[in-house]
Amino acid sequence: MSLAVALPCAVLSAVAYGTSTAVQHRAAHRGTGRADARGVLRLLRDPRWLASVGGDTLGLVLQVVALATGPVLVVQPLLVLAVPVALPVGRLLGGPAPGWRDYVACGGILAALAAFFALVGDPGHARPLPAAEAAWAVAIAAVVGAVLMLAVRRASATARAAVYGAVAGAGFGLVGVLLDAVAGRWQRAGLPGLAEADGWVPLLALLLTGAAALVLTQVSFQVGALGASFPANEVAAPVVAVVLAAALLHERLPVTPGHLAAYLLCVAVLAAGTVQLARGMSSPIPEAGPEPATGPGPTTHPDDRSTSP
Repeated sequence: MSLAVALPCAVLSAVAYGTSTAVQHRAAHRGTGRADARGVLRLLRDPRWLASVGGDTLGLVLQVVALATGPVLVVQPLLVLAVPVALPVGRLLGGPAPGWRDYVACGGILAALAAFFALVGDPGHARPLPAAEAAWAVAIAAVVGAVLMLAVRRASATARAAVYGAVAGAGFGLVGVLLDAVAGRWQRAGLPGLAEADGWVPLLALLLTGAAALVLTQVSFQVGALGASFPANEVAAPVVAVVLAAALLHERLPVTPGHLAAYLLCVAVLAAGTVQLARGMSSPIPEAGPEPATGPGPTTHPDDRSTSP
């Protein structure tokens, strides 16, 4: 284990993910409030979206290196830095300029991360993840996620975007744990180790969960504003990763009443910060309106000038 490698790789991974997220939302969101399967497929022909997937791929590679050299309890929370990174990228894509509240939110996120790491201390080494536990974790996550999405199918666009984003974020948190398990298996046994059940089952679970979380993220971007989907995604991912790292990988997580209260405070600050920054990244996107009426009517010459407000 080498934090000298894990920490910079995790931060650079967050930079790649944050950049990709800002671009993906701009490409996917149409302001209709509806999930559109054809719209998701159309993204495959959008150069901006394809470039953002390249950024996600780079982020994934860096995340794998970080998890192979550091504990989940350290690496996954650092990926929350994708939120402050997405703010200037959103500005470059036409979003509003950051205000003082955005800078305060960035400071709050950094403070919450620092406090969490101080509370956790040294999480130690992860234990191998058995195939059965990996399979059960994915199955339970799929059922819970499906129930939550069905529960909000008639809710507002904002509520659906938030729930879809949270379920996708939880999936990414599970992906982090599975990545750590697969990377650890590779380090211990090499390619032959991945051919055994304790190797290929977590790997298959990782691929399925990652693909589902990526698609659901795009759907959440379609349905609602970034201020609804992005905070839910970014808060759920580290929370789920931390809980599962302790439960499945047996990394050390202090759970005294005092620690639990402090963790909840960190999550609250993180949630407030991500909500503020996501609002700062959002800019009005014109919704599709009715076609202009045709027929006779007054015309305006291009050179005409109007002084009315």
